[in-house]
Order: sequence, then C-alpha cells, then structure tokens
Amino acid sequence: MKLDFEISTPRLILRPFKNADLNDFLAAVHDSVNELSPWLEWCDNSFDQHDAHEWISASRLSWQTDFSYEFAIFSRFDDAFIGTVSLSAIIPMTNSANLGYWIKTGCHRQGFATEANIAAVQFAFQMLGLTRLEIITHIDNYASQKTAKACNAKFECEARNRIYYHNKPLDGLVYSLVPSDLFT
Repeated sequence: MKLDFEISTPRLILRPFKNADLNDFLAAVHDSVNELSPWLEWCDNSFDQHDAHEWISASRLSWQTDFSYEFAIFSRFDDAFIGTVSLSAIIPMTNSANLGYWIKTGCHRQGFATEANIAAVQFAFQMLGLTRLEIITHIDNYASQKTAKACNAKFECEARNRIYYHNKPLDGLVYSLVPSDLFT
C-alpha cells in the first residue's frame, strides 16, 4: 500500500506515520505513559527518540509490504497528533486482523478512538476485503472495552492466555467486528 494514503473523518485525519511525526509521537507517548503502560508493554518512561524512530520506520515498512497498517491520528483542525489505530496480525487463511488503538491522555473521552476505529474498520472491510476484525482487551481495561462497544463490536468471550504481557500469559476479552456490524 502506498504511504501517501489518507482517510478523513469529520474531525480526524488518519494516515501512515511520517518521519516528521517523531517528536509529536514521542511527546504523546511520554504524556500518556501512566495511562498506557498497564496495557501496552512497550510504553514506559524509557521509550526514547531512538525507539520512536524505530517504531515509525517499522510502521512505514509494514505499510509498504502490506504486513500491517498503523494509522497516525491527527486533528483535522490543528494537525495535532492524537494517537494511533492499527490493523495487525493479518491472517489470510481466516481473512482477519486485530484492531488496536490508543489515544493520548489529553484527548481521552472525546470520541476520537471510536471515530478513528470506525474509519479503520471501513478501510479493513472495504479496501482490504477483510471479513473479521478482533479487538483484544485486558480484563481491567474498561476504557478500551467501552470503545470496542461504541464501535459496535460484539463481545465474544474471555479467552485464556490471549495476551502476552511482560513474559506472562494473561486472559483477555475478545470482541469482534464483521462487515454487517457497520450497518446495524
């Protein structure tokens, strides 16, 4: 997929990361460490400019090779970095992928995650032709569970050892989306 791809929503622009996003991305991670670190293993105070550069490089390569699709999320009004939404673990055999997301702390509870997720879900089903997306949340990640439900994802189960976090398997909650969920 080309790296100049962009999705617009009423309030957001979603696009692949650019190298120029490094400082905004790094600042958002640092500002959000307390809220994100319980759920995202890579997110801690040691995340630095080198890590951010590696992240962006890997994200861009994944786009170019159709391995995964991570969108950087920006405000349409002031181009402020808001967070990310990604389609990863794409499995051709099941025509499915995982949907993941995080929003920087200063932008919580404004509906940005839901708006960005719905745009990414439409991209997954309409552009990529996928037929199933899964959202896997930690048992105690109530904000992510609320976002999954707001996107019309259906709760399926509590899956044993579904998340691997700090070298330890943890149970996770599985939500799913299929194309008909966009229209119900």
